[in-house]
Amino acid sequence: MKNWLILILVAFPAFAQVVPEREVEIIQSLYDTGKYAEAARRANESLALANFSDPQRVRLHEIAALSAFNLNDQKGAQSAFLQLLRVNPDYILDPFAVPPSAIKVFEVVRKENADALNLVRQQIALRIDQDKRAAAERERLRLEQEDRRRKTEQLTNDVTVRTIEKRSMLVNFIPFGAGQFQQDRPGWGAAFAASEALMAVLSIVSYFAIESLFVEVPYTWTDRLGPAFTIRVRQIPADRKTEAAVWTGLKYGTGIAFYALWAIGVGDAIWHHQDSITTETREPRVPAPKAPTAHFKIYPTPGGLGAGVTIGF
Repeated sequence: MKNWLILILVAFPAFAQVVPEREVEIIQSLYDTGKYAEAARRANESLALANFSDPQRVRLHEIAALSAFNLNDQKGAQSAFLQLLRVNPDYILDPFAVPPSAIKVFEVVRKENADALNLVRQQIALRIDQDKRAAAERERLRLEQEDRRRKTEQLTNDVTVRTIEKRSMLVNFIPFGAGQFQQDRPGWGAAFAASEALMAVLSIVSYFAIESLFVEVPYTWTDRLGPAFTIRVRQIPADRKTEAAVWTGLKYGTGIAFYALWAIGVGDAIWHHQDSITTETREPRVPAPKAPTAHFKIYPTPGGLGAGVTIGF
């Protein structure tokens, strides 16, 4: 038990002091200087202690494998190559830096473990997909938080503007949908305006059509008490009496329809009338204007002192 405790106490400071970037540089330096045994040992120990990124782990496994290969440790090289491929199944050794014999061992390991490496590829693809989904979810949450923050800030900075619109009762008695337009009911206003205008136009046209039927004819006025005299009077010829009757009916019918529509429009407007309408809108708060500031300054001059006042707005 005491030996285990000593081992833990020794290993913990070593773990705490391992810096991934620096450790990779040290191990690479050991390999480059031909200290293969020390490089392989330190690479394997560091992989168990520190949290390296995938590219760093690949590099350390490659150094361990090539160091073992240079020490004629075939099994150690194959084991390290396999660990490398489990991190990146599609990794390719640099043919300009690695001897062909080592590349051959590497490819043999890849071929012998093809099925296992295919499973690793699937796991990597699944992990990448999960990482993308997690990143998309984090981005969505960030955008939602930003939107909530912006809305909260806007609500804090905005002010509520209340507008009270007064509406006159007299407008409701004006024809052609004036009351409906005042009440912001343009559809009904347009309907009353169009129908009343049509009736008014037909009535006026009928009036002028009837007037066009009149002709002037002489009429002799006789009176027993005086001499007879002739005057000219306006009348509708007998052969056009039927036409005049039609136009007269149209004139009075459209006139009555006009006033009926007017009355209906007035009643509808009075029914929906409100003396005032209150609306609320939110507008950006306008910062209060800064109060003017004055600064008194004294400065030296060739003959004494000078003074001045600076006013800021």
